[in-house]
Amino acid sequence: MSLTSTDLATEFKAAFREHPAGIALITADSSAGPVGLTASSVASVAVDPAALVFSVTRTTGSAGLILSAGSFLVHLLDARHAGIAAEFAVSGGERFTPEQGWATLPTGEPHLTTARVALRCRSLQQVPVGSSMLVVSEVIDIHVASAADATMPLVYHDRAFRAVGEPI
Repeated sequence: MSLTSTDLATEFKAAFREHPAGIALITADSSAGPVGLTASSVASVAVDPAALVFSVTRTTGSAGLILSAGSFLVHLLDARHAGIAAEFAVSGGERFTPEQGWATLPTGEPHLTTARVALRCRSLQQVPVGSSMLVVSEVIDIHVASAADATMPLVYHDRAFRAVGEPI
């Protein structure tokens, strides 16, 4: 039985809804000020050079500003950041508030100081795939927070942010 394109899209979304993905927050300094978005598509690509990849579903708004930035931070989030991830995942969410714990790096990027790790990157290649953009990025610096402060990793599963080990 062959699927129609609508059926394929529905089944594709359902397949990945049940596949947990780690959560990252990508931030940059832009001409419009600090920008950021939540991403569940971050993956390591290589060690030499250190590289990662992520995708964005559009090239406008915050995503477009990050894509045009000279550098950006990819924060790998843990369970205590679920609220921040949710705010950055929706248009109009509360972003870069003092209560969230932001600082600005000397290079200009907004840095969530409580993130376990923030990888400072620059885009190596941007590849359009349908309505999305795949971004291959070189890691040029790493900011590590105290391991004692970290909690369980944060994943996105079945349309919700969850801590690893939390009942599904």
